[in-house]
Amino acid sequence: MWGSGGLLISNNPQSTSLVDWDLMVDANDNAIIAFTDTRNAGNLNPFVYAVAPNGNFLWGNNGIDLNPTSDFQANPKLAKTDDGNVVVAWIIATARSQVGLQKISPAGAKLWGTSPIILQSATEGYNYPDVVTSDSGGVILFHTATTGNFPAQVVKLRAKKITSAGTVSWNVNVQDLGKIAAFSVPKVYSDKNNGGLFSWHDDRDNNSLQSAFVQRVSSGGSIYFPVNGAEASLMPNRHKFNPVCAFDNTTNETYVFWMETEPNQNQNGISGQKLSLDGTRQWTDNAKIFKDLSVAFTTSISYLTSEMGSDRAYLFYLEGNGAGQNDKVEGFACDAAGNFLWPGNFTILSNPTSDKLQLVSTVDVYKNCKLAWGDDRLDGAGIYAQDINPDGELGNSIVPVELTSFSASVSNNSVTLNWITATELNNSGFQIERSVISNEERNLDWEQIGFINGNGTTSESHSYSFVDRNISDGKYSYRLKQIDFDGTFSYSNEVEVDLSLPQTFSLAQNYPNPFNPSTKISFSVPSVVDAKFASTTLVQLKVYDVLGNEIATLVNEEKPAGNYEVTFDAKNLPAGRQGLSSGIYYCNLQAGSFNQSIKMILLK
Repeated sequence: MWGSGGLLISNNPQSTSLVDWDLMVDANDNAIIAFTDTRNAGNLNPFVYAVAPNGNFLWGNNGIDLNPTSDFQANPKLAKTDDGNVVVAWIIATARSQVGLQKISPAGAKLWGTSPIILQSATEGYNYPDVVTSDSGGVILFHTATTGNFPAQVVKLRAKKITSAGTVSWNVNVQDLGKIAAFSVPKVYSDKNNGGLFSWHDDRDNNSLQSAFVQRVSSGGSIYFPVNGAEASLMPNRHKFNPVCAFDNTTNETYVFWMETEPNQNQNGISGQKLSLDGTRQWTDNAKIFKDLSVAFTTSISYLTSEMGSDRAYLFYLEGNGAGQNDKVEGFACDAAGNFLWPGNFTILSNPTSDKLQLVSTVDVYKNCKLAWGDDRLDGAGIYAQDINPDGELGNSIVPVELTSFSASVSNNSVTLNWITATELNNSGFQIERSVISNEERNLDWEQIGFINGNGTTSESHSYSFVDRNISDGKYSYRLKQIDFDGTFSYSNEVEVDLSLPQTFSLAQNYPNPFNPSTKISFSVPSVVDAKFASTTLVQLKVYDVLGNEIATLVNEEKPAGNYEVTFDAKNLPAGRQGLSSGIYYCNLQAGSFNQSIKMILLK
């Protein structure tokens, strides 16, 4: 959408010594990017930008200058708040390091004052801050607390609740023993329940062996695991480095993975553990070995990153060869018992003979994992990405059923789902799943509410319907889990309904726009009608080209009051209308005397 060369965010001067940066998506699908540069003619300073899906810069072409001072300021981190704002935290490297904090509104206003909030201590330096979403417009800040001089520093871990107003409401000593290496960077994760997790390794036993630890902190400041953290493994004579976590908020269990080595650090492998709500080890005290120790000096493992699926945990990492080159991106999935789930156990996502670094990952609403990394295979400065499905298949999975539409309507506290297939291949049926949309992060917990049998293999179109009856007021999301006869499955797009019924007709702008090949279109039929409209209204929703030729009829039926959403898929059109070219199309809503159109852009 932004061209083969991407979108230039900033060409301001940079330091030759780059530090970390952060990227997230806000509640309106805008990209929020925080990084540092030297545009203020001195040390690195932090800046934050907002970029809309169409590439527009929402906070100005030069973003927001968070703290224009001569201090060295590094490693900005981002978190959304549940009231629609963004919080940034970063290091301010004074004589005793501090943490800077600022809250930014969707309009780009600094909500905590022109100057940031500064957190500091008279005895400790604060480093490596990170933030996660909490409740009531607040965040939880995690950071290290250090005394002494590098590298012989005493490093401890802290967590603080930062309220919507920018005050500290509680402080927790996550690890108060020290014994954490000064150059070690702890990892921070949201638990999707207004709390967070901290993972790290330390040598608290003074046996010259690092061990992996995790702590979970609630929104109220309580710790779930033992004081100073839950130890993930008691395997003797092993280092357990750089633990990463995936948290299952449906079971309150924590999956932990780490690189494991023998004492000399010449042989490398991967082990993992599952921790219960209170931090009890579930996969034996010695954990599970997923990748045995390698032959000495043949394999390196780095940049571990983990994600949580619907019923499985994922781990991805860079694997290096004996020459010291990270030439492979690899991963695996395991179930709740720690069993491998993918054919051959491990899946290679990329293996050209080229050095790779900075692997990052995320998981989408369909539990597909998206990965990106730096790669020097061509010009020494490339960025590459890969998509992997829950079954370990790379790229977009082959869907055995072609859905031409999937819509939802509301009437009398019931939601009716309707969908149409163009063709079906080995279709056992559709599992209907529902989730309550309860926060801005859209961390949805899905439950099965029904099943509709499919039509096996057919080239004919079929219509399906399901009614979810007597549900409470609120906002809900629905999706279909299409299941093949051999057990493979894929998810449909989601449709949302809000049982707080509208008072006027409306046709919302389609999303995404531009689109390729499909886009969602929402419209409303009022719950309070006047003499112009019957209790149910004939609603017609059609798509036209710029010459006025009808392309598709999406809706043509009587509709009761409610909110509706349909999907227009340019790939699944009637015969004679296929092969739409890039360009402008119009969607028109006609209901009684109400008539409204929106402009849509198909961009191939």
